[in-house]
Amino acid sequence: MSSSTFTRDQFPLVHRLRVRWAEVDAQQVVFNGHYLTYLDVAISEYWRATGLPYPDAWSALGGDIYARGHQLAYHAPARLDDWLDVGVRTARIGNSSITVEWALWNDHRLVTTGEAVYVHVDLATGRPASVPASVREQIAAHAAGAAVTRLSLGDWATWQSDAMRVREPVFVVEQQVPASEEIDDDDPLALHAVLHNIGGLPLATGRLITAGQPPGEARIGRLAVIKAMRGSGAGRQVLRALMQAARAEGAHTVHVHAQTSALPFYLAEGFEVSGTPFDEVGIPHVAMVWRTPSA
Repeated sequence: MSSSTFTRDQFPLVHRLRVRWAEVDAQQVVFNGHYLTYLDVAISEYWRATGLPYPDAWSALGGDIYARGHQLAYHAPARLDDWLDVGVRTARIGNSSITVEWALWNDHRLVTTGEAVYVHVDLATGRPASVPASVREQIAAHAAGAAVTRLSLGDWATWQSDAMRVREPVFVVEQQVPASEEIDDDDPLALHAVLHNIGGLPLATGRLITAGQPPGEARIGRLAVIKAMRGSGAGRQVLRALMQAARAEGAHTVHVHAQTSALPFYLAEGFEVSGTPFDEVGIPHVAMVWRTPSA
C-alpha cells in the first residue's frame, strides 16, 4: 500500500472535521486511538454519499458490515483545533469483503493513512455473505462521479408504498404525528416524488398539489428525508423536482407550510416567509411562498 503518495483528488469523499480538546493527550497531540474514530465519522459520510446510508441501506438488503481489520500509519501529529480532511475510497471488493483506503491531512501535511477491511454478513445466518450487486453498483457509480439516486414522479396509487416507507418513520415515529392525520384526502390528488438509491431503497419523498388551488398556484408538502440521508441534498432533489413539475403545470406561485426547523432550507431555495408561526399537529410551522419574478 503506497499510502504516502495519496492525494485528496484520489478520494471521491473527503470529510472535514476539527480536533476537539477531549481528543488531545498529555503530549499535546491527538491520541493515536482517536484516528479510528475520525475514520468512523468519515466512512459514515462516505456511505451516505454513495447512497448507502448506514445502517438503513444495508439492513434493507438483509445484511450488515463488520470491521475485520485495520492498518494505520502515522506520518505527522495533529493538535487541538487543527482542521483535518479525511479521504475515503473503496479500494477493492471481494466476495464478502470490502477494503477501504483512507488518508487524513492537516492542510498540506499528510497525518495518517490506513486500510480497513469490512465483511458483509447475512443478518439471518450471522455468516459472511456475498456483497450484493446493488451495493457494488452504488460504490462504482459514486467512484465514477455518476448519480447514486433516481427520482420518480407519479400518482399515489403508484408510489404510496414507497412514499410511506419514508413518511411513516419520519412523521409518525420520529415526530409523533398521529397516523390518522398523516395520510389525507390530498394524497390521491397529488403528484408524488420519491427519491430512491440505485437498489430501490426510498430515501426521500414529497408531494405537489394543484387540484383545488387558485389558477397558477400550487402547494408542496409532506417533504421528508430518512434520518440517515439528511444533509446529503436528497431533500433538495425532491423539492426541485416538484418545483419543476409545478412550473410545467403553469404555476407561478408555490405555497408550503414549512416546519420552522426547515426554514433555512426553504429560504435557500427562494421561498419567502408569508405569515407568522403557527402550530400544526403539535409542530411549529410557518407559511412560505415562492413566486416567479414576473408573478
